[in-house]
Amino acid sequence: MGKMAERFNEICIRILQLVYLNLLWMAFSLLGLVLLGIGPATLAMFTVIRHWIRGKKDIPIFSTFWKAYRENFIESAILGILYFAVGVVLYVDLLFVESFMLRTFIIIVSFVYLVSLCYIFPIMAHYDLKNVVHKLKYSVLFGISYLQYTLLLLVSLAIVYLVLFLNPGIFTFFGTSIGCYVVMWFTHQVFLRIEMQNMKKQSHQVHS
Repeated sequence: MGKMAERFNEICIRILQLVYLNLLWMAFSLLGLVLLGIGPATLAMFTVIRHWIRGKKDIPIFSTFWKAYRENFIESAILGILYFAVGVVLYVDLLFVESFMLRTFIIIVSFVYLVSLCYIFPIMAHYDLKNVVHKLKYSVLFGISYLQYTLLLLVSLAIVYLVLFLNPGIFTFFGTSIGCYVVMWFTHQVFLRIEMQNMKKQSHQVHS
């Protein structure tokens, strides 16, 4: 019973933290006039969640969020606008394009876009890559290379947001943070496997 109560308490604390993180995301998105702020706020959210997933449960949430928001503002703002613009173009194309071949092509491009969107901010939070092109390339490469994790991620997100849309009150409190938590958890599993593979390669090279 003691362990169950402790686990329940941890879950309640995490839920409250997700609510707080969601409020920070909304506030700092507004601080950047939404279009400029949503990218930095999203990256800051992923940075906090990454620490939690890696076992750092007691990090100062606000200062960690603010540091990531401030230090990566320009790059993450540009990427946020880029993904928003591409998403709008693809959505409009899907609505109005009637050609079967062209529509099929747009669906494929939209899937690649969705994969990249799921991975780009976790990659920015996890890796210290200076080149934006490399970040964009890896966001697609990782997602396609570990397609089983990506598909599980997309299915999990669909289930989570179906539940949230059926309960709009809950969506208001942590509609963004819970989705980002799911994304970060799955992408972190991919990162761990990539790191393990790299370690095995290095070990093999040393012994050979």
